[in-house]
Amino acid sequence: MNVKGEIKGDHLILTIDLSAKAQRQARPSSTGKTKLIASTNGFINYGEVKVSVNATMPLK
Repeated sequence: MNVKGEIKGDHLILTIDLSAKAQRQARPSSTGKTKLIASTNGFINYGEVKVSVNATMPLK
């Protein structure tokens, strides 16, 4: 969900869309205190590296 990753040389580059549209489409977190902008929904592999990301914003 809204997380893209790529390996360039020795770097893993993760990209998360923070646009107004992405913020409007964000879903509430499980606690309801924040909205989830982006998530890998658990660990994903980039080569031999496993990554888990959650990006949240406060509810307004």
